[in-house]
Amino acid sequence: MILILLKPPSFGTITLSKPATDDYARSLKAITHALDLGIIQLKVESDTYNGRIVRVQDKDLIHFGNCSYVGLDTCEAVKIGSIDAITRYGNLFASSRQYIGLGLNEELEALLDQITGYHTLVTQTTSLGSLSAIPILVSSNDLIVMDHQLHASVQNAAKIAQTQGTKVGMIRHSNMDALEDVIKKQHNKYEKIWYMADGIYSMLGDGCPIEQMYELMDRYPNFHCYVDDAHGISWIGKHGRGLMLQKKPLHPQMVLAMSLAKGFGCCGGVLVFPNTETRQLVKNLGSSLLYSGPIPTPVLGACIASAKLHLTDEITIRQNVLHALIKFFREHAHANELPLVNHSFSPIFYFGAGSQDNAYQIVKRMLDAGFFTCICNYPLVPQKNAGVRMCLTTHLTFNDIESALSTMATIVSELERDGKLNREKIFQDFRALEVL
Repeated sequence: MILILLKPPSFGTITLSKPATDDYARSLKAITHALDLGIIQLKVESDTYNGRIVRVQDKDLIHFGNCSYVGLDTCEAVKIGSIDAITRYGNLFASSRQYIGLGLNEELEALLDQITGYHTLVTQTTSLGSLSAIPILVSSNDLIVMDHQLHASVQNAAKIAQTQGTKVGMIRHSNMDALEDVIKKQHNKYEKIWYMADGIYSMLGDGCPIEQMYELMDRYPNFHCYVDDAHGISWIGKHGRGLMLQKKPLHPQMVLAMSLAKGFGCCGGVLVFPNTETRQLVKNLGSSLLYSGPIPTPVLGACIASAKLHLTDEITIRQNVLHALIKFFREHAHANELPLVNHSFSPIFYFGAGSQDNAYQIVKRMLDAGFFTCICNYPLVPQKNAGVRMCLTTHLTFNDIESALSTMATIVSELERDGKLNREKIFQDFRALEVL
């Protein structure tokens, strides 16, 4: 998710001139329109949930908005882990972990250490993890460079660092030339320069330029990266360790944030550190670790069960099923000549619509046809880059995908025939944002 806030300096690479009040007014208008159409803030009406079907407005919909990529949200072993923990320890151990906590926390972290190969710290959520880590890791003598599509949770944490004196700027999405230009011009002015990015971007489903980021960290000793790989874990990598760690060992100048509320099938966040000293610093001083409530006991139990599953061959089997679905989806999206604007191998797919009205129509008509998809409009994305997001999970079938894409192709063709949609113009607009 992208958050439109008071804009930081842009180093001349992005024009950010609109006042925040204009942003909020436009955001409210867009959200109100989507509410009036009945395509957001919907309620699941069924008494049970299997990961594939959601009953909304008295209609069963095939669910293409689910981020539990390998289907662990309904896994029996994970449910049993939750039940076991709540039976043994109750609903909640109501004390700050800074004072005293259940040993389940350390048990989970030990398993996550095995999964990632590094030093982990569990947090109540990924957002609270970033809010704990960034103001501690970054000093008033540092510079934060945010990617233009950085997740809202990390942007919020950067704002806290900014109130403490840290300078914050922004560059175009995944533009490594612009990033290096900033490093060259600014490296003598700051103790550290931090680039903050997502491992997999939650809207477009594209991955960050890992190779170039590592080259820059190797080249510039005071350049560091903070990467939110919330959507990258479980569905890829050995033991489901995620996109970043599947491609590269953790760099000494990098910190990762991960989510247990996506592919992991539970809830909570994880911070991954290259050394024990940095981990202990955040554990000792991170705000949400000092003052916020602990992870609920049943959630800890579920996370432990999921982590144990990640250390077995079952995670590989689930990954293989998902990867086959991803390949099938991509092939059929291209065969139907749909405006798919992301080309990364991930379970997140983004179709450009050309306008917000087109995006609303596509999502509404897909809903009417029996498919739940996600509207992506302002402020989540720029207005001219409005579109539709679809996520894949192992709950879905090849037939689900074929039927959904065939339906979308019909809708897109009708919009194009009516002169409302131009596929080539959509690709041009996204190339202008350097997302391809």
